[in-house]
Amino acid sequence: MKKNTLKKVFSALSLTAVAASAVSLSAFAAPSDYTAGQIAESEIKPKITTTKLVVDKDQAGQDVKVTLDVSGADGKYCNTGIRIYYSDRLTLKTKANGKADVADGPAIADLGTKTNKVDDSCTREGFDSWFMSTGGEGDYGVDGTMWTLTFTIPADAEEGEVFPLDIVYQSAGTTKDAFFDVDRTEAGMLMEAYAFTQGIYSPENPTFAASAEDVAKCPNLANIDSTYDGYIAIAGAVETTTTTVATTTTTKAATTTTKAAETTTKAAETTTKDAGTTTKAAGTTTKKAAGTTTKKAAGSTTKPATTTGKKGDSPKTGVAGVGVAAAGLAVAIGTAFVLRKKED
Repeated sequence: MKKNTLKKVFSALSLTAVAASAVSLSAFAAPSDYTAGQIAESEIKPKITTTKLVVDKDQAGQDVKVTLDVSGADGKYCNTGIRIYYSDRLTLKTKANGKADVADGPAIADLGTKTNKVDDSCTREGFDSWFMSTGGEGDYGVDGTMWTLTFTIPADAEEGEVFPLDIVYQSAGTTKDAFFDVDRTEAGMLMEAYAFTQGIYSPENPTFAASAEDVAKCPNLANIDSTYDGYIAIAGAVETTTTTVATTTTTKAATTTTKAAETTTKAAETTTKDAGTTTKAAGTTTKKAAGTTTKKAAGSTTKPATTTGKKGDSPKTGVAGVGVAAAGLAVAIGTAFVLRKKED
């Protein structure tokens, strides 16, 4: 059997395997048989990217083009299996013949077998997914646009709304997405590992960010998920409603306590002697009341009998107080993806 025939058979089997992953039970994992250090040293470092677009609100209900592009792998790849997740608020347009409006791009024009189909395995809330793949007789894939998809923006799209686009790596069992050469060489397999870990934005490469120019048009893009790969956004800011809670202040009426004047009247004391009468005039003592000082009324004395009295002592009093403090603890949990080495 000729070498080209063997390549065709192998390529067809590979394409069947990657296509099967679109409808199988899904599992997300790093596509790596290699360590992070080996991947970083890959001689082929492809980048797979998609559209980043901000439009005005008057384009709500209109169609927009989204491309999936590759760079850094010119003439290096043949077999691919790539899926794009997109906001389920977007609608993948259907052509007059009933097929989805997904067109092959010039980067894959010389590859023999191509597949476009809905990804039924998509389970991510808020997203739909489309699966695309290629195969062929040689490494005829080049840099440029691999596919163009036409989406319709919802008619009720609001200013500041963001519709994310995400290129993901997905595998299940023995099947997986793909990006390798026709001969499945070591360099080709390292190229695949690089493409799906460092060549897209992913849990292994969570560094995606909108451009400063786009954030200026749509401020919500400043908070986009760092594992996404693109977006369609509506210019403007989302209206925010500020709720002011009325505050009621209760003022306690001032309380004034006035102590009634206390008057002590000492009864007149009369002493009678054989030769005369000595009379002590009644004396009146008034205690201070409500901030008023009243002087003792004048009294007349004719030398009375002497009486000695001692004032009572007042006890000292005191009040002690205590305070209680409380503290809280927060725990942060991080996640990590581990690359494992498997048998080829």
